[in-house]
This record gives sequence, C-alpha cells and structure tokens, in this order.
Amino acid sequence: MAHGWSRRKVLTGAGIGGAAALLAACGATPTQAPAVVLQPTGAATQEPVSSEATSAVAPGEKAKLLYWSYLTYTEDSEAPILKAFDEAKSDIDLSWEYVPWEQYWQKLGTTLAAGNPPDVWNTAPNLYFEYILRRQLTDITERVKADYNFDNWHPAALSGLDLQGRYYGVPRNMDLLACYFNKTLFDQAGVEPPPLDGNWTWDDYLEKAAAIVKFHNKGDRTLTWGGQSIQSWINLLIEMESNGGQWWKGEFRRDLVGMEFNITDPPCCETLKFDSDLINTHKVAPPAGEFTGQADPFLTGQLAITQSYSWSVGAYQEVPFEWNLTQVPKGKVKQTAFGGCDGLVMSQACEAKEGAWSLMRWLIDPETGAGFLIGEGVMPARRDKVVMDPYLAKYPDKNVQALADAADKAGNPFALGSGEWGQALSDEFDKVYLGNTPAEEGCASATRSGNAALDRIRKEFQEAIGG
Repeated sequence: MAHGWSRRKVLTGAGIGGAAALLAACGATPTQAPAVVLQPTGAATQEPVSSEATSAVAPGEKAKLLYWSYLTYTEDSEAPILKAFDEAKSDIDLSWEYVPWEQYWQKLGTTLAAGNPPDVWNTAPNLYFEYILRRQLTDITERVKADYNFDNWHPAALSGLDLQGRYYGVPRNMDLLACYFNKTLFDQAGVEPPPLDGNWTWDDYLEKAAAIVKFHNKGDRTLTWGGQSIQSWINLLIEMESNGGQWWKGEFRRDLVGMEFNITDPPCCETLKFDSDLINTHKVAPPAGEFTGQADPFLTGQLAITQSYSWSVGAYQEVPFEWNLTQVPKGKVKQTAFGGCDGLVMSQACEAKEGAWSLMRWLIDPETGAGFLIGEGVMPARRDKVVMDPYLAKYPDKNVQALADAADKAGNPFALGSGEWGQALSDEFDKVYLGNTPAEEGCASATRSGNAALDRIRKEFQEAIGG
C-alpha cells in the first residue's frame, strides 16, 4: 500500500477542513471542470435518456479500446489485469492510462468535448449525472440486467449509478464513511473505546470525546482532540436523515425534478447545531482549518476519533499506535452514513461497445479482477462470499465487518449538479461551524441558497430532464 498511502493520507487530513476536500476524497475535484468545458446537447425529450448502441467496428479489424482511471495508487495491481485482458482478447487492442485525480476531470472534459474520450473510464459518485444528460455515456441498462444479479451487490453500490430508471455505470469499489479510533489514546485515558458492533449513539460519541480531551490535555491549549465534527454537506445531510430530518420536500430524485430543499426541518437544524457545538461549545473537535496544510491529526496521534472512508483501512496500516474502526453512531431514528461507489462507465463515443462491455465485465469479475477487488484492500461493491470473504480476511485484526454492515444501510445524497448546490449549502453551514451564525439561521440560509442553485441547474438542463 505504500504506493497509494501518501495520496490517501493527504486526502484524509484535508477532510477535516470542509466539503471541498471531501469531494476530492470521493475521487473528483470540486471545480466542476466538466460543467465548464462541455456543452449540453439541447436535445429535448420527456423520455428517459437512452444511448444504447451497437459496435461500429468493421469485420476483421481489431477493436481499439482506451481505459482511464484516476486511482493511480492501484496501477501496480490493475495493470496486470488489463494486460491479461489484452492478451486474452485477440480481437481487441487495449491501451490504458492512469491520470492523477488533480488533472483527471479537466482532461476528461476536454476529450469529451473534442469527441475522443477514453472508451471506458473510472467515475466517482458525484461528477456523473451531467455526463448522462449531455449524452456522453452509453446506456448499459439491458446489458447490466442480462449479465448481473443485483442481489450480489451492496444496495448502496447501485444507488446513484442510475438516472430516470436507466443504468449508465457498474459499481466496483465503495466509499463508505466510518469512525476510526486510536485505541492507544483510549487505553491511556481509561476510557472505553467505541463498540465494535456499532451499537452507540452521538451522545456516546460526545461523552467519549470529552473524556479523551479531559484526560490528555492540561491547561487552556488543546493538543489532543477527542472527536471530529462532520463539516461536510455530503455526510451532514445523511446524518440529518439518521435523526429523522427530511432535508428535501417531495421525492428525492437524481435529476432534481420536483425537488426542493427543506433544511429548516427541526431535526436537520438540531443535527447541525450538535455538530457545530462539538467545536464551539464542547470544544472536543478541532475547528475548521485547524490542520490545513498539516499532516492528518489522526495519523500523528492528535485525534482520538476520526470520520474517514473505507480506503483508510489500507492507508492506516503503518500508524505507530493501536487502532480500529466501527460504524458511525446511531441517529435518533436510524443508523446510516454516506456510501457511494467508484464505478466504470462507457463513453457514448466508443465505437467498440461490445468490446468495452467485455472489459467492464472483466474488471469487476472476481475471477479476472480479483487483484484489484481484493488485492488493494478497497471495499468491494459486491457482497457475495467470493469477494467479501477474502476482503474480510485481508485485515484479520481490524473490524472491517463494520464497513460491510454499513454498506447495507448507507445513503448517497449526490444528484445532478451536486458540486454547485452542495457548495451553496456548504457556504452557509461553514458560517455555523465557525460560530458566526446560529444553526437555525444557517439552515434557513442554506435552504434559500440551495434552492436558488437547484433552479439554476434545472434551467441549464431543462430540455434534457424534461422539466
């Protein structure tokens, strides 16, 4: 894991600073480069966007395929899988490229606009829906239904890879939020660490974080923090749901049709107040920006509980203290946390769609893609025993079962234009985290700003979404 550890470490540390870094942690930049580079097609339709098509490769010719991925730390394990595919398929000439996530989305947007994108590429759970509505992805619904049993995938893995009842991507690995804790700090303080079975609440979280701060700090200056405030709209919206908050009115739809923010719902405001109080009232969580430009405080032993993603299981292997992980605490109504997936999509411009689909199948098949699905320690999108058993066995001393349990009840708030409306929400939430605005006022401002952003996005894609 040394190859990818530094990237994950940087992202994990940055995650404390706010929503933009957490967007990056999901595998995409928050700059919305594709929305700037590309132009909507303007093709009006009231029907689901569909682009299923057959290959356009002349008989006897080798189909040329180009594959891109932003998961550069997986190149050592995935390249042999790609090479094996290239050697096994005599009718396909496959090439591949790994592009650092900092450049990936802008470079992808440029190639899509020019009409020469990669045929198959890795996608994140946020920058996805715009590509569909601009008719840049192939509708693979019938292929997916014919070749896969949906019961073999975690429910959260499929959530967000569809739009208007059609599928445009297949899941491969998951990004799941979990609580990682420094057991050494807990043992030193004589405080019971978080339960491995996930049976704890946010009040328990506060109590444990406060006990850590009380034991490990002397005087006015806090050197060891007990816990971490969410400070991310992505995770905050799901936490609001766990407390019974309905942050939108009407049916939640990935295409935004009929949606309206409702963050003034009392449970939503109570959730934001609790999270901001961790910083400003209880002083158990570091303020926003406290560790900007510094190493991840969890890795340096300055943070007892951190909320990070499933890939941190591999990233944290070399830390010099004892640690483990568990599920995010229960809310007042249910236990849930963010869960999305990195998936594979096929460009609409691909001329060898049958070959591209065979590549996608090869990469997510446990028999041919195990080097990535299991070897890198990423949380698999599949939940059948042939994948999950080796994954759980890879870290026998860590409670990775918590991730498997979380995957079956996770939520995913990403939808069309979430980079824009998510930033609108985040700007208002940040004022509350900084102590400049009461939670109720912040929720009201976020509702107004978020709805204004929804109106702008729906107007831009009005013809494509039929509303």
